[in-house]
Amino acid sequence: MDLLEVLSQNYPVDAADAEAMAAVSEVIHVRKKEFLVKQGSKSSHIYFITDGLFRCLCETNGNEDTICFGVAGDPFLSVHTLAHDEPAAISLQAIENSSAIAVRFDDFRRLLGSRPNLTQWWSTVLLEQIYALERRYIWLASSDAAERYAALLKVRAGIINRIPIKYIAQYLNITPETLSRIRSLTK
Repeated sequence: MDLLEVLSQNYPVDAADAEAMAAVSEVIHVRKKEFLVKQGSKSSHIYFITDGLFRCLCETNGNEDTICFGVAGDPFLSVHTLAHDEPAAISLQAIENSSAIAVRFDDFRRLLGSRPNLTQWWSTVLLEQIYALERRYIWLASSDAAERYAALLKVRAGIINRIPIKYIAQYLNITPETLSRIRSLTK
């Protein structure tokens, strides 16, 4: 899958801009459980997932929180590193053997500075990602576990069976045992 195809899945981009990014990109293959970005380390790339399945997670005091799941067409980067040259605040880990197209931050910044349509496109991508994170936190605070699971099934039906139960439970902010009870009631 080329970069234009990947980006067109969720965030359509001008073909010339995709071509410019593709010229400075490389394909990265990641094995199950490996990290593309590791919390606490500086990252150097923006990634566009081409296939497989990833999870974004944050570890605090030995506890993991799965924040979201990434599939083909989804972008990922450490905003902390890109914006402030700080270590990543969250990790991106492969749930299964996966791949992504990687563009170095320096190349991406250069392209943003020289391609106005790409800059506008990137602003849209970032706003959509922020919107999704806000929506998740509102959703966690305003719905019960069964409602959260039903909503996840609705938006991620195609991947739900590929995600280990413990990661789904983390994402829903419930225990694996509660998730098992909810799943048994929805069958």
